[in-house]
Amino acid sequence: MKNLKRLIIIGIILTTQPLTAYPQSEQGNRGPIYLSTAWNLVKGDLTFQGNSRFYFNNKTFTYANSNATAVTFWDVQGALNLNYGLGKHYQIGLSQILYQDNHKSGSGYNFPDDLFLKVKFGSFPVKPGPIKFGVTLATRLPLAKYHNIQLEPYSAGRVEVALMGLVSFSKNQIYPEDEFNAHLNLGIIDHNDNGKKFIESNVEYVNQKNSREIYGGLALIYPMTKFDFSVELYGNFNISKPPPAAYSRHNYLYITPGITYNVFYWLSLACGFDFRLTKHQSSKSPLIPTAMAKMLPTYPTWRVNFGVRINLVSKLKGRFETKQNFESIRSDKDKKDIYEEIAGERKQIENAEVELQKIREERKKMDEILDRLRKALELKDKKDKTEKGKEKK
Repeated sequence: MKNLKRLIIIGIILTTQPLTAYPQSEQGNRGPIYLSTAWNLVKGDLTFQGNSRFYFNNKTFTYANSNATAVTFWDVQGALNLNYGLGKHYQIGLSQILYQDNHKSGSGYNFPDDLFLKVKFGSFPVKPGPIKFGVTLATRLPLAKYHNIQLEPYSAGRVEVALMGLVSFSKNQIYPEDEFNAHLNLGIIDHNDNGKKFIESNVEYVNQKNSREIYGGLALIYPMTKFDFSVELYGNFNISKPPPAAYSRHNYLYITPGITYNVFYWLSLACGFDFRLTKHQSSKSPLIPTAMAKMLPTYPTWRVNFGVRINLVSKLKGRFETKQNFESIRSDKDKKDIYEEIAGERKQIENAEVELQKIREERKKMDEILDRLRKALELKDKKDKTEKGKEKK
């Protein structure tokens, strides 16, 4: 029954949520949207992610006869991702871009698009402490029909390779995602496009060198009980610019505030909003004579990201139960301490009441003694007066 309930929930989410862009987090159901952590999955863990991002731009064209036509340009991308923990310091990943708008003639989209293979070596401490290091090796396999797509980072349609250094920080050594954590990524991407022939709008160009870029960013995450709040700053810097026939030849820098809702220990929903910080630029190369290249920015001004993250096979259940038991024990201990404190105070009150009662009883005895003394004195005075009266007679 529990498995059936899980399948129903997953089915509803997958049919109502779009799928996310590459790159994105591979750290279970928590972590950054775009950047990677230096932490590895536990051996045997298998995680799944389905994500999507989109952008649109409305343009109005006015003709000589004063007629106007409105056109909306869309840039939608969807991807599926699987990651598997091979060991304490090793994990592998596969990312398949299923759908990508290409703005070309025909269908106007790639289905499927390119495939990414990743190997991560991570969770390496320099010494016992809050900082972990790692490195990711990745390759892009060109499966798409079209590459060099406007509004998207440059891709040449060749087998591309990347090397990324990773640093992660968290004071919590047992459950690092449960406290404030920060992640730094920095690496290089080689597009392997030397000799690549580009044909855009019947204009042919052959590239004469490999295009390379530095890619990196910083992610800060503040977790709470059910929600994780994050902000990511990421971008690129071209060491060797893509060829003049490329749509995306400029550097870019984005900031992405995001929020992740942790539904269960095996399921979370993520949402992020990309805002471009670099200036507006268009691809105005004479090698790209199409009007669309001049009407649209090289990169979207903004983007919206949605994602679902699922731990298909995970030790998180045991960890979750252990954590819950720990919190329950800690909660019970706190309750016990409170009860003991209340019982101690009550005992002190009871002792004070006993002492007060003793004081009252002692006071009553003193009153009785004083009363007897008073009566004895009165009786003595009366007797003395009687004796004096007899003597006078």
